[in-house]
Amino acid sequence: MRSDSSDSYQLFWGDFHKHMTGPGADRTELDTLLRYASQHLDVSVVQCYPFKWYRKGREGGIREESVGPDPEFESWWDDIQAASERNNQSGEFVTFPAYEWNGNRGRWGDHNVYYKDEGYPIDQTRDLPSLLENMASRDALVLPHHTAYNIGNRGKDWDVHDEVLSPLTEVYSSHGSSESIDSPVAMDDNPDMGPRTSGGTFVDGLDQGHHVGAIASNDGPGLPGTWGKGVAGIWATELTREAVWQALRDRRTYGVTGDRITLWWSIDSHPLGSHITDAVERNATVEVDCPLPLDRIELLHNGDVEHVYTHQDDTPVEESNRYRMLIEFGWGPTPEYGDFDETTFDWSGTISATNGTVTAVQPRFSGFGQEYDFRNGKCDFDVVTSRNNQSYLLPEGNADMTTQGFIVEVDGNDETVVVIDVEGERLEVPLERAQQENHLFAFETESCNRLAAEFELQDEDIANRDIVYHNARKVRAGQAHHESVCRTTVEFEDLPASSGEDYYYVRAAQRNGQYAWGSPIWIDE
Repeated sequence: MRSDSSDSYQLFWGDFHKHMTGPGADRTELDTLLRYASQHLDVSVVQCYPFKWYRKGREGGIREESVGPDPEFESWWDDIQAASERNNQSGEFVTFPAYEWNGNRGRWGDHNVYYKDEGYPIDQTRDLPSLLENMASRDALVLPHHTAYNIGNRGKDWDVHDEVLSPLTEVYSSHGSSESIDSPVAMDDNPDMGPRTSGGTFVDGLDQGHHVGAIASNDGPGLPGTWGKGVAGIWATELTREAVWQALRDRRTYGVTGDRITLWWSIDSHPLGSHITDAVERNATVEVDCPLPLDRIELLHNGDVEHVYTHQDDTPVEESNRYRMLIEFGWGPTPEYGDFDETTFDWSGTISATNGTVTAVQPRFSGFGQEYDFRNGKCDFDVVTSRNNQSYLLPEGNADMTTQGFIVEVDGNDETVVVIDVEGERLEVPLERAQQENHLFAFETESCNRLAAEFELQDEDIANRDIVYHNARKVRAGQAHHESVCRTTVEFEDLPASSGEDYYYVRAAQRNGQYAWGSPIWIDE
């Protein structure tokens, strides 16, 4: 389907890489896990992680991750398929059964297997060519991830690739970005697997002539869609398995690091993911709408940055009274300072506005237990923060839950006040002032009371007030930005052409370092 704009599709958000079985996982909690996922996602895989840890050698041994089949994995897969079928609700929340391939991924690179429907086996074939051969007769996808590691040591060998079964790859996850060896987002979050290197990157695959689109997904701790670990944007006609599956096959996708940047782009009416074989004028249109201020848009041609658009002026450029701001909850007492009775806290409250209206809310969640309900200009929320959870890269660990947040859009004027009612406190943020500065509320009285109750410390006993402020829970309301600072439509005309097939893709960035990567468009006239 050709379309000048995104009007022919709807944008949905999904996580296509979140292990739900494996070391440390409780399979009896699959429905609970998916309920929390559905709070802030439209699509989620229900994914089997068919691996075990073993100890080998003397004196406790060295930890080794299993490779290959195990009879127990069949029962894991049964639970995964049953949970996927139970939780798939067309029009509300779409699921797909999936598993991470446990064959010789050291040689071939890591891949996830996805099925459109339940009923297919967990295929534990040893080598990738045989796996691809088996999947060709099934309604399946086999997508590579963290491809930029060393080939032969978990990096993607692009010499073995089937673009029908593998139309997409993870450009970003909890490991970092596999875009290229010198792209602006690093891939340093798993020092065990080493640095990214040449040969297996996204750009390397494109340079070899593969038609492969971009997504981002978690592959890490916490709930599906954990902020900062990667989420996929999917342009589909409706929220059903069939429509989402078709969008994946057509590469109408993109990936974001965390903040849910809306990205659509096309070349002469051909949308992202297209392979164009007829003559076109090579004029690109890029639409970007960020939750927070946009920094720049880059258009890359055959791996090199061809055009850069910067978006730095904070002066509103359109008639509108809508502003966007980030509101965060968290921080608080930490075991680093002392043996506190509790370092995990529930936050219950409401975000609303007086003399104005909250028009949209985007969650920024990590860890389980997060819920919200936005309707009639009011956001009711129950979120959990903690200073007691170390952030692990491995999927069985928990995510960093130091903060939880919401990006809110407010329609208002200089009389508007954003009101945060939380834990018995009424915090007011005048929109006029918020356009110039952010606001921080520290619960220092609560912190003093906690120090007195738990450590028998009174004011006169405290020589350094750091212990009060550092262990105080806090709420931060960020600066309010006019919506025109966050979005734009850019035209790039007369794109360059080579003597063969060309590929182009878009990379967009917010000022706060959040990124989006759009699936490429190929032209071969």
